[in-house]
Amino acid sequence: MKIKDIINYGVAMIKNTESPSLETQMMIAKVIEKDRLYIMLNLEEDIDESKVEIIKTMIDKRKNSYPLQYILGEREFWGMDFKVSEGVLIPRQDTEILIEETLKKLNDHKHKSNLKGFEIGVGSGIISITLLKEIETLTMIGVDINDKAIELTKANALKHEVSDRLCILNSNLFEKINKENQFDFIISNPPYIETKVIDSLQEDIKQHEPKLALDGGEDGLDFYRAIIEQSKPYISSEGFIAFEIGYNQGEAVKKIFVENGYPNVTIAKDLAGFDRVVIGMII
Repeated sequence: MKIKDIINYGVAMIKNTESPSLETQMMIAKVIEKDRLYIMLNLEEDIDESKVEIIKTMIDKRKNSYPLQYILGEREFWGMDFKVSEGVLIPRQDTEILIEETLKKLNDHKHKSNLKGFEIGVGSGIISITLLKEIETLTMIGVDINDKAIELTKANALKHEVSDRLCILNSNLFEKINKENQFDFIISNPPYIETKVIDSLQEDIKQHEPKLALDGGEDGLDFYRAIIEQSKPYISSEGFIAFEIGYNQGEAVKKIFVENGYPNVTIAKDLAGFDRVVIGMII
């Protein structure tokens, strides 16, 4: 079967996405271990039948709303490839804004010899690992209550050669963190979707991504409250907390910060103009 015929098959089968051709090309590229440019330049090439069957199985999964990232087993973020797997939230590109805003805040501290950060809810590890790649003087502790997330983060840390600067623990928020730790910053992309909204999400999200990583409680703010209220003993005198948030949660999270002794609060927006990141500083 030729590459062009497999692409046509994918377009005919996948009806639940705006880019069936692109997604099929990505599946082909994954299986034959080539990039997409190769795919487009070699449409007449015949693919071994055993590989065609693998690609067709991937297409069948995708037509039933199984997430493409789980099918491919990877996700590009910040110019790097990260392993992803079922049971762990798929990284979103919006999280790059959280990285950007955190790096801005850390700019004055980059040359500090013992800069320390703490991530709550590591997921696939993209946040901690990206920051560690950007700042050589940084060490981090990351926590999660999902064993799959912990193992995935460890695998990605090993892949990107930062394992020696990243400690991963199974912990519910600060549960296993010694109060003698004084972090320069705390960072998190916690569950922030209102419970009542989850059933209205896209099929591939609500059917396959872990509800634990989506559900932020009745108003979507449960984890912001818990983290902020418990944070003071663990953060340095000039430290800050950086959150990714839902598109309409900026002012609500800012209020929680102010009520808990973080008077200096900034809100950053995404490219669409919606609230995306809130950072609260002690001073």
